[in-house]
Amino acid sequence: MKKIFLAVFPAGAAAALYFWYFDNSTAPFGSFFADRVGLIMAFGRLAGITAALGVMGQLLLISRAKWLEPLFGLDRLTRYHHLAGLIIPLALLVHPPLVVWHHALQTGNTFFAQYLAVLRWDDVLPAAAGELLILVAVLLSLPFARRRLSYEAWHTAHLGAYLGLAFSIGHQLELGGDLSAELPYFAWAWYALLSFTAANVLWYRALRPLWLYKKHRFIVDRTVMETADVMSVYIKGEGLANFSAEPGQFALLRFWAPGFKLQAHPFSFSKAPAGGELRFSVKKSGDFTARLHAELKAGTPVIMDGPHGVFTAKKMRAGKALFVAGGIGITPLRAIAEKLCAVKVDSVLVFSNRARKDIVFGTELAELEKSGAFRAVHVLTEDKDWAGEKGRVDAAALKRLVPDLADRDAFLCGPPPMMAALRAGLKGLGVPGDRIHYEQFSL
Repeated sequence: MKKIFLAVFPAGAAAALYFWYFDNSTAPFGSFFADRVGLIMAFGRLAGITAALGVMGQLLLISRAKWLEPLFGLDRLTRYHHLAGLIIPLALLVHPPLVVWHHALQTGNTFFAQYLAVLRWDDVLPAAAGELLILVAVLLSLPFARRRLSYEAWHTAHLGAYLGLAFSIGHQLELGGDLSAELPYFAWAWYALLSFTAANVLWYRALRPLWLYKKHRFIVDRTVMETADVMSVYIKGEGLANFSAEPGQFALLRFWAPGFKLQAHPFSFSKAPAGGELRFSVKKSGDFTARLHAELKAGTPVIMDGPHGVFTAKKMRAGKALFVAGGIGITPLRAIAEKLCAVKVDSVLVFSNRARKDIVFGTELAELEKSGAFRAVHVLTEDKDWAGEKGRVDAAALKRLVPDLADRDAFLCGPPPMMAALRAGLKGLGVPGDRIHYEQFSL
């Protein structure tokens, strides 16, 4: 079933593009490809269709659809979303000038005079405003701008992009030449694509989290400080025995309390779901998490979107595991290690922190070591009094600490530069790429 759904959008997009060609080559007054004026309009329409298809594809990539997300992982889909977003602006920028140019050639007006005339057509001005909102969201997502923005500002800009898409719908339906053609096939394909996209976004992004809350009534039970800057949030609910989440997965949590309702942030399950409760561990690393540490109270309702992610023990290809964690990156790895310990899978954790006070779950990791199948190696970078391993965790250190690492699946979670270096280093040491597993939050 998942593969069938996976084919729906590409098939619909291919059909739309085919019908664009068919409609424009068999137009009521002759082929648009017959002369320069018609060709300009045909490709102006194509640019508009491409932009709209791109935006719909973008929405599907981040819809969190359960027929799509498990096949690739939400982090990869989000990266595809970001990359595709670099193409859409080209089509958005090309579409209006080509259409205006076509009409200017027909009327004899100057380009600027025709542009002002087109803006007065039905639904064109809202569409222009929508295009501007989408372009602003794309611009603010580029690396040079994204680094300077808070998550909240960036998220607000993306909500503006949704509004921009809504503004453009009337323009598509009112003035879309292919939709109003005598041949109805393009319109059928287009309405099907719009409906398919809207249904997925509405269900998975809005209604499903509300349905989960109605079913389980998630609520904060208590908070526990693991270190000075890491707090575990324990969540209880109704019927959690029927809530399926794999160790290593994450969920987007929206705490229904003043100051938190408008934001949903991703947090990993830091413990295998058990005992009628769920646990997430949050490091104080920004304005939102700082307020969470200071203000989150027991009894707060939680709207949960998830679980998500494919960073689980199901990824294993070998019979042994290597975990490499940097700081708060321990959260999903601790949960996976717990699961593997239960079935006596040989596992080694190399855990990098600045100092002893920063080691999260130190006592729990020591308990896991008692299983006999798990070993934790703590590596500190800034603790002069530490008698154990010191320095950076790189490929050379891993080779020394875990001599048989080429025979293991490697699970990595930590700062992006650390993971990028380790991925390259592990491949150089003979670990196949399909046995190096990682996941990055870039939502």
